Amino acid sequence: MGYFQISPFFGKNPKINKAMSRRDYYKILGVAKDAKPSDIKKSYRERAKIFHPDANKGSKKSENQFKVLSEAYNVLSNTKKRKEYDRERSQKDSHRRGPSKGWGSSESDRWGYGFGNQEPQDRPRQGGPSGQTAAEDPQPHDPNAPTRGFDLQFMADVDFVTVALGGTISYNYEKYARCVSCEGTGETGGKTCAECGGKRQIVKEANLTVKIPPGVADQHVLRLQNEGGEGMNDGPPGDLFLKICTKPHPIFKRKKNDIYMEVQIPPELAENGGPLDIETLDTVKTIEVEESTLTGEELRIPKNGAAILWGKKRGDLIIKFAIVDSKI
Repeated sequence: MGYFQISPFFGKNPKINKAMSRRDYYKILGVAKDAKPSDIKKSYRERAKIFHPDANKGSKKSENQFKVLSEAYNVLSNTKKRKEYDRERSQKDSHRRGPSKGWGSSESDRWGYGFGNQEPQDRPRQGGPSGQTAAEDPQPHDPNAPTRGFDLQFMADVDFVTVALGGTISYNYEKYARCVSCEGTGETGGKTCAECGGKRQIVKEANLTVKIPPGVADQHVLRLQNEGGEGMNDGPPGDLFLKICTKPHPIFKRKKNDIYMEVQIPPELAENGGPLDIETLDTVKTIEVEESTLTGEELRIPKNGAAILWGKKRGDLIIKFAIVDSKI
C-alpha cells in the first residue's frame, strides 16, 4: 500500500495561532520533541494510512482526525514553523496551570492516533478506543493513580491466501512502555530522567504473533486485548486495534467467500476438451475442460474458495476460461 499524499492545509510561512499552539503536535504524530525530520515523516505516513478519507469513506470523524494529523505534520516538517511552534509552546508551558504531565491532557489524546487515551483507572472509559481524557474532565487527577495504557491503531498488510484461509503473521510495532532507567518515576538522582525526559515512559519496539481468522474480510479490525501501551502506576495496558489489509494476488480475486480466476487455454483444448492442472488456494487440482468450450465460459468448483468466517465450510472457486492461441 502506497503512502497518502500530504495535504497542504497552510499557505507559506503561516503564523502559529493560539489554537495551533494548544495542540501537542509531537503527541499527535507520536514522536519525541527532538525527533529527526525523517522520523516525523515516517510517523505521519503510518498514521495517515489509518485516517485518510479514502480509507474511511463517509467518516467525518476520520476526516477531522486526518486534518489535525496533516496540520501537525505541516508544522513540524517545516523548520521555521517548528521553531515558532516550539517557542509558543514553551511560553505557554511556563504559565500553564492544570493537570501535571503524564495524564494525557493534550487534545491529541482524544484522537487515538496510536498513542492516545491514557486514563486514570478509577474512571470509566467513554467513547470506545479514543475514550475520555483528562483534558475533558474538569476534576484534577492524582498523578500517582493507576492509569490505563494507550490504545493503538495500526494497519497490517496480510497475504491474500492467509486472509482467505486463516493463519498467523508476525507483526512488529512500537508502543509506550515503562522507563527502565528511572523505574517509571521520571527522575534519577533527583533530576529529570535523561532517558524519558520525565515522561516516565519510553517508546519501545514490540513483536506479536497474530492469528488471522479464516475467511476474515478485507479491512476487518482485530482487537488484541492488553497488547497496547503499558499502563502507569500499575494500571492495565491498553488494546491493539489491527486493521487487516489484503495484499493483491496475481491470479485470484475474491468476492465474499468465492474466489475467481481466469485460466487461459489453447484452441485445441477448448475444441476437443481434456484434463488441465490448475492452481487453487491451497493445492493443485486437475479439472476436465469440456468440448467446444468458449471464451468467457465458467466452471464452478465447490468448496475451493475462501473460508466462511469462523467456520469449517468454504465458498467456491469460479474459473473463467480464455482461449489464447500461443502461435499468434
